[in-house]
Amino acid sequence: MNLNNWETTIMQIADEANREPKEAGKQRLLNAWRAKLEKEPTLLQPFQIDDIVREVRTRLVAGSR
Repeated sequence: MNLNNWETTIMQIADEANREPKEAGKQRLLNAWRAKLEKEPTLLQPFQIDDIVREVRTRLVAGSR
């Protein structure tokens, strides 16, 4: 899966997650995005959603350093 196609979505999720002060809030946000991405119009497969969420988590960790 080419994550460059999802760059805007990844950035939006990361921005929203950065506004959450606690880890539990970040997790709730990621779960909500998972639900959105598996529905129309994207209809992504679970492994594709995992790739996007993994990239968001990587950016969150890198941004907190």
